[in-house]
Amino acid sequence: MEPAAMDDVVNIIAAYKCLMIRVTIIAILIVLCSACSRTEFAYRNADWLLEYYTWKTLQTSNAQRDQWQPLLQDTLRSHREQELPLVIAYLDRAERFIREPDDAVGARCLVDGALLLYQRHAPLAVDLAVPLLVELDADQIRHLAKHMSQRQQDAVEEYLNPDPQLRKAARQERITERIEVWTGKLNASQRQIVNQALQRIPDMSASWLEYRAQHTDMLLAMLETGVGAATLRTYLEDWWVHRDGTSAETREHWRLARLESIQLMDKLAGSLTGRQFAALENRLGDIRRDLATFTSPRAEPVSLQDVPACTSIPD
Repeated sequence: MEPAAMDDVVNIIAAYKCLMIRVTIIAILIVLCSACSRTEFAYRNADWLLEYYTWKTLQTSNAQRDQWQPLLQDTLRSHREQELPLVIAYLDRAERFIREPDDAVGARCLVDGALLLYQRHAPLAVDLAVPLLVELDADQIRHLAKHMSQRQQDAVEEYLNPDPQLRKAARQERITERIEVWTGKLNASQRQIVNQALQRIPDMSASWLEYRAQHTDMLLAMLETGVGAATLRTYLEDWWVHRDGTSAETREHWRLARLESIQLMDKLAGSLTGRQFAALENRLGDIRRDLATFTSPRAEPVSLQDVPACTSIPD
């Protein structure tokens, strides 16, 4: 489940795709940001960061970026009004969960809430990507192909160590470190909880990277043939939003990962020391406050009411 899709299209928006890949509580929060100061910086400078990313990934020209700017600003404005309140509601629910770890549905709410965030944000990535991709020239397509090839190679080196034992150990350490960013050092018992959970959570690194490589190759082929915006949009929606083409085995692995992640969240939440609790609560609170400053005045407070697992918890 680990391979991140943080760079698939655009930095801030595409970050939410990780929610489908990392469905433990700490990893879910990591996609929002790994430190509160970076949260404010990233969101305040989202337009600049996204423009830079299009240049890095696609070698977009000044004219292409200027033409794209109105769409980018409209998307960010819409996000502040419609999506950011939902992200804040998610953080509120996460804070409630760590304060009340015995809540019977809290972990299920957070996992399924993460899936909802993904479903709400993936279409934004499509909206932003299509106008840029459809205008790429041959040199820019070659640049994109080289960029994606390097990303794939880096991911294979990171996640697919040919030695099974080293690969397993690296996976355990990687997840543990991501959790410790939020809680501080885990004790031996907590590390054992994580390791036992990872033994039951299927490692989908290989299948995920293969899936991504196949769809990337298809995308590049479509760009080379000069497909229209409508065709490109349909393809990206099928890939990013609906995740078409995943095998029955992969879907079963997702189901198991969801169930095991819920149990892992429950166990970790119940094991937090006073110091870990304070660290996590402070981090969540800081991020929530940072993001709340960017909420549009026209935005209305929302809850996770669209998530069945959350509806039994009074707001």
